[in-house]
Amino acid sequence: MILITGATGKTGAETAKQLTQAGLKFRAYVRNPDKADHLKKDNIDLAIGDLENREALLSALQGIERTLLIVPNGEHQLELEKQFTDCCVEAGVKHIVKLSSLESVPGTTNPITKMHVASAEYIAQSGLDWTLSRPTFFMQNFSNMAAGIKANNQITLPVGQGTVSATDLRDVAAVHVKLLTEEGHAGKNYPMTGPELLTFDEIAGQFSEVLGRTITYVDMEIGPYRERLSKAGLTQWRIDAVCEEFRAISEGVIDHTTDDIENILGRPPTNLRTFVQDFRHLFED
Repeated sequence: MILITGATGKTGAETAKQLTQAGLKFRAYVRNPDKADHLKKDNIDLAIGDLENREALLSALQGIERTLLIVPNGEHQLELEKQFTDCCVEAGVKHIVKLSSLESVPGTTNPITKMHVASAEYIAQSGLDWTLSRPTFFMQNFSNMAAGIKANNQITLPVGQGTVSATDLRDVAAVHVKLLTEEGHAGKNYPMTGPELLTFDEIAGQFSEVLGRTITYVDMEIGPYRERLSKAGLTQWRIDAVCEEFRAISEGVIDHTTDDIENILGRPPTNLRTFVQDFRHLFED
């Protein structure tokens, strides 16, 4: 039996969707059942509780062999992931698949990536089998910018001339299904990217080609961007962490592509043009 956390977020929801489409039984551990309508509709086994609740976690983990650990980035994420790991050991779980990121490597200084590295080390030392899923910048981040793309024909971010090899979370979810259901992935570390390394000017160019109008990239100053995040209600820790991520991108932290998605799925990863075409309704009036 499989358990996944984060099933009401984008990556977890897509993984749950693909597990369901494959006819696979699993349990979803959710904090807020009001946000789990898509899971209830598919008659998925729901366990209610948050990651701080040790008793609820232990109950949800009964009978579970493999887990997918997806935790929203936050100041206390490492403590939550350590507790989850401890509960997995106590409940007799065999294997944790942890969502991390391409940039999460030893020596990193970003608070989010440092947390991912520390969590991965803790899981590896627990005695459990483990697998790291390490995708990079999600194409779906552009969906969050749809209003600006529609209204102003602009992609606005403080990343200078940095590059990304944007990854479609639909591909990442498909990889998760494989990691949760196949043998041979224990102890493996999978950095995942899309097929192209692009500047944001080049990304805007691809949006322009697909949408048939000119989309431009605007390199926003970090100060105004911080103000935008503050108005959106992010905590100071989260604002600092996000801005540090974008600073790292601007300095070239994402400077390569990998073939892990193709190796696992047996097909190339989705390219940006396909993503924009599939979701063009979000970017058009």
